[in-house]
Amino acid sequence: MTLPTRTQRCLTPLLCLVMAWLMLAGCSTPLVPPAEEPSVDRDELSDVGLMEQLRSDWAMLSRSDLSESERREALTRYNDRLLLLLRRLRHDLLHHDANARFYLSHLEARDEAQGKPLAEVYEDIVPAADVSFSELREHYKICALGVPLVGIIPADRAQRLPGRVPVKASGTVNMLTAVLEFPRDAKAMPVMRLYPRNDRESLRVGRVNYRLSADFSAGLEIYWNLTRLKEWRFLGLLRPQELRDVTGLSCMETYDPDKIPVILTHGLMSSAATFSNLVNRLMCDPDIRRHYQFWYYNYPTGVAWTITAARLRRDLRHTREVLDPHHRNKNWDRLVLIGHSMGGLITHYNQCEQPWLILRDASKATQRDITPYLNARYVTQPFKQPEFEQLRRIFFFEPIKAGLVIYLATPHRGSPIADYGVVTFLRNLVRLPENLITELVGIATLQQNTLLTNPEKVKSWFTSVGQLSPDSWSIQGLQPLRVRPTRICSVIGWDKGKTLERSSDGVVPYWSSHLPGREEFIVESSHSVQDEKETARIIVRTLRSYLRSCGVRMPAA
Repeated sequence: MTLPTRTQRCLTPLLCLVMAWLMLAGCSTPLVPPAEEPSVDRDELSDVGLMEQLRSDWAMLSRSDLSESERREALTRYNDRLLLLLRRLRHDLLHHDANARFYLSHLEARDEAQGKPLAEVYEDIVPAADVSFSELREHYKICALGVPLVGIIPADRAQRLPGRVPVKASGTVNMLTAVLEFPRDAKAMPVMRLYPRNDRESLRVGRVNYRLSADFSAGLEIYWNLTRLKEWRFLGLLRPQELRDVTGLSCMETYDPDKIPVILTHGLMSSAATFSNLVNRLMCDPDIRRHYQFWYYNYPTGVAWTITAARLRRDLRHTREVLDPHHRNKNWDRLVLIGHSMGGLITHYNQCEQPWLILRDASKATQRDITPYLNARYVTQPFKQPEFEQLRRIFFFEPIKAGLVIYLATPHRGSPIADYGVVTFLRNLVRLPENLITELVGIATLQQNTLLTNPEKVKSWFTSVGQLSPDSWSIQGLQPLRVRPTRICSVIGWDKGKTLERSSDGVVPYWSSHLPGREEFIVESSHSVQDEKETARIIVRTLRSYLRSCGVRMPAA
C-alpha cells in the first residue's frame, strides 16, 4: 500500500519537526565540562601547602607497615588532594591565570603513552569526576590509586601523533589515570604521570603494589558528546550528502598495534553512537581492554547497503595501508566485525566470496549475460567508463579477511517492515547525492548487457530502505552467495509471547535473522538488542573465546 499524495503533503511538515527535535535533543548537555574555580580556594590552602601535603601522602603510601584502614585513609587523602591540584591546574591554564606558572615550574608533566609534554598532545584534560552522564546507562569506575582523567586530542594533533588513526572533526579521547610521583630526593621535581588506563592495571609505590584508579565510562561519554552523531541519525537517512564530515572509519583512542581491531557497523536511521552502551560494558573486562580496540564505521543510512559496503572496504583498506603498510601486523588478519541490523547486512555482503553473482537478480540476467563482466580484465583492471568503475567497486571484490563475525538483529532475508506504506513513503523522501545518482543511472543504462533494465527504479533500488525489502533484488541475490570460512555468531531478539520460529524483535523476524548451522544466542529484546546487558555478556564470552583460539593465554572467566 502507498500513501496518497495529500497524506504525503500533510506528513512532510511533521517529519521535519521530528528531524529538528532529534537534532536538538542533546544540545542542552555541555560537550565538555567547564573548568570552574575549585571549591577550596588558595586563601584556604595555598599551592605550596597542597604540594607539601601530597608529598607527605606519597611517603605514607610507600610504607609497607600500614594497616588496611590506614592505607585506605592515605589513598583517599592523596586522591582528593591530587584532584584539587588537577582542577586548579586545568582552570588556570584554560583561563590563562598566572597561578598556573607555579605548577608549571614546580612539577614535570608527562604522557606515558606518547612520551611528549601534555600541551603537545592534549587540548584539554578533564577530571572524570566532573563529567555528567546523559548518553550512557551505567557508570563503570574503580576507586584505587590516582585520579581518572579524559584527555581530549583535537583532530589536527591526533593526525600528527605516531599512532595516528583516521579521525573526524571531533578528534579523539584517551582514558587516563594521573599519579603525582615524588622522588626520594626532596629537592627533585615531582613528576605528574598520565598512564593510559586501558593498558595499565597497577603501579608500585616503594615496595607496595597498588591497583590504579579508572573511569571507563567518562571518556566514552565525552567522545559521544563531541561527535554529536546521535543528533544526525535521522538526517543521515533523508539527506546522506550532509553527513560527509562524519562518514567513515574512526577510533575513539590513539591506535594500538598490539590490539585486535573490532569494527562496529550500525544500522538504518542510526549512527555509531548506538554502540555506546555496548562498548561501555565491554570495556569493563580487563582482557577485552588489553587485547581489543574498538573502531566505528559511521555512514549515512539513506544510501543502499551494497554501496556502503563498498565504502567500508575502501576505508578499511586505506586505514591498514596507513597503519600497517607492509601487512606484517597479524592483528589485522584477526579482525572482528560486529554489525547491527542493516550494518549486519553490510558485514554479510563483505564476507561473500563471489559477490558479482548478485547481479543476476539485479538484472534478471542469466549466467551467460554476466559472463563478460566476470572476465579477469574487468575484475583486476580499472574500467574505462566511470560507470564500470562504480560497478567494479560495488560488485567485484575480495571479501574482508576476518576471524570472527558477530551479527546483531540482522535481516539476512530482509524485513517485511520495508514494504509498509509509511516506510515506502519515507523511502521516497530520501535524497541521494547527485553524483551517485548520475553513476547509478549510467550503470542502469550500459549498452553492453544492460544490468538494470528500468532506470526509473534506480533511485528506489539504491536507497537503503528499498534494499531491505525481502523481495528486493539485493536481498534475493544475497541468499545463494557463499561466505568465506570464518567463525560466525548471531544474537537475535525474541518476543517471548510467541514461539521462537514465529517471533520477531519488532523489526526483523526470526526467520530472517536465523543462520542454519551457525552459533546463535536468543535474547529477550526489541530490535535494539545491542543495548541489552545479556548481549554484552554474550559478546564478552565470544571475544574471550576467540582470543583463546588465537593462542592468547587468559585466566578463566
